[in-house]
Amino acid sequence: MRLIISAALLMFLTSCASPPPSADEVMESIAETSVYECGEFEFVTRNNDDGILLYMTDDTLIMQQVISASGAKYQGSGGTLWVKGEEATLDLGYRSYRDCKINHHRGPWEDARRRGVQFRAVGQEPGWFLEIKPGQNILLVGDYGGSRYLFNAPEPALEEGVAIYRTENSQNELVVEINADWCQDSMSGQVFSNRVVLNLDGKEFRGCGEAFEDEWR
Repeated sequence: MRLIISAALLMFLTSCASPPPSADEVMESIAETSVYECGEFEFVTRNNDDGILLYMTDDTLIMQQVISASGAKYQGSGGTLWVKGEEATLDLGYRSYRDCKINHHRGPWEDARRRGVQFRAVGQEPGWFLEIKPGQNILLVGDYGGSRYLFNAPEPALEEGVAIYRTENSQNELVVEINADWCQDSMSGQVFSNRVVLNLDGKEFRGCGEAFEDEWR
């Protein structure tokens, strides 16, 4: 009787479990995230349903978009953000930050960290990026966003100091090799801490990657 109950319970839990997300569903969770640098001070914005979330080192503000004669203006209980093109002004009441400039390269990385990604890599020609959530999934987006693949994220094997992920879905096979050696992106010139080699269905891609040491609030 105990075995019968256990089997029935397993079947019930399996039928009630949510199906794993698709690559498109994971992509939908990627928000427009921007990093603004104002000298030694910086802040991060992330789009919300009705406005933006503004993250600082010691505070988070919820701001709604308001009518503005020019640019985009957001207001919240803690301050006002006014964005004009590539620059922004943040007024917190007790202090204002002007000539804050957007850093386009950092935005996607901050958004990935916000979504719990622990390793991200990029490559060029054609442009691709890869995100790893240990114990959950590996997202690979290739062809400048034209192709998307989602795989389970297994425990990596360690071979001669190289972390290797081997995984597959119903149609594709993926091998990811992460080597802890400095790497410079050929387009942005940004330097990363890891060299990355992907093999998707026998086709090789090379790029650079970085691990996130801490989670973003």
